[in-house]
Amino acid sequence: MKYKIGIPKEIKANERRVSMVPQEVRMMVERNVPVYVETNAGVGAGFTDDDYIKSGAFICNTPEEVFNTADVIVKVKEPLESEYELIRDKHIVFSFFHFASCLPLLQAMIESRTSCIAYETIQQSVGDEMIFPVLAPMSVIAGEQAMISAHKYMEKEDLTVDDIDVIVIGAGNVGRSAAEKARELGYKSIHLVDRNLEKLKSLSHHFQVYEMNDGNLRELLHSKYKIIIGSIYNIGIRAQKILSNELLDLIPDKSIIMDVAIDQGGMTEYSRPTTITDPLIMHKNVKIYCVPNIPSAVPHEASCKISAAIYPYLCTLISTDDLDAAVSMSAEFASGLNIRDGKICHDSLLSMLSLL
Repeated sequence: MKYKIGIPKEIKANERRVSMVPQEVRMMVERNVPVYVETNAGVGAGFTDDDYIKSGAFICNTPEEVFNTADVIVKVKEPLESEYELIRDKHIVFSFFHFASCLPLLQAMIESRTSCIAYETIQQSVGDEMIFPVLAPMSVIAGEQAMISAHKYMEKEDLTVDDIDVIVIGAGNVGRSAAEKARELGYKSIHLVDRNLEKLKSLSHHFQVYEMNDGNLRELLHSKYKIIIGSIYNIGIRAQKILSNELLDLIPDKSIIMDVAIDQGGMTEYSRPTTITDPLIMHKNVKIYCVPNIPSAVPHEASCKISAAIYPYLCTLISTDDLDAAVSMSAEFASGLNIRDGKICHDSLLSMLSLL
């Protein structure tokens, strides 16, 4: 079997990214892999159909044509309900899935008997550390853009950087990039909270750092206006409600919570997915920003980075021309496989079986 790759247009609200840009499409075509792109799939990110045609891709007029023709579907965001019926057992779907926050999606993918490669669980060993090579570049962008958006909201309240504490919950890629952007914007009072003491120690020369616990959060949340960046990530499971209702009530009016963990269900009881055009949930006089596709704010940059990050794993698949062989050959590739032939095959999702 020779795989054919399909790139559908993203249909999630305000999603302007495209999963593969013409550069990586050209490299696939040069490897004799046919690529089928839905018309206007790249327009939001600055890539025209003509750009893809020049890269050797075929343009399809409808999503149905893409899904019917291709065996490997490459997306950015999780399939939505209108796409469920297009996904069949012949498909291998690459995407951000975040199954833990959407039981109907998990059920639909199991019933379709498709194979799902989830970007958010792909891990790579670098020295003694495990990194997330596809998730990481999107997390960096999300952290930067979350801080930029929060800053703009606070300016609308006529507040200056001197009036505001920045609290970053989670010192991973999102948290570190948010904290660095806050410093770049002129904030002086920047606090990082995490459970990993070694990670905090490495950041303590630039920021005030705190071990994650209710006592420290309680101490940090009262008094001055707050920008709170919530960026906890746990592989394949729902986000903990770190900001309990009791803690929320401590946050001063006019503050804003940027809930970057919304893909995993969010960090407050009030969190639910919103959109870039209608991003806020109000809790009393505190704003909660719950946009699940923040990197779409910079679609060209984000598309180029996700395309480059995905490409090696597509190469692993096409070089073997067999999913099982790819899984056996590459532990990195295997770490992304969440569902195979109607069965969950990633340990982080096994706890969800009881909910189906």
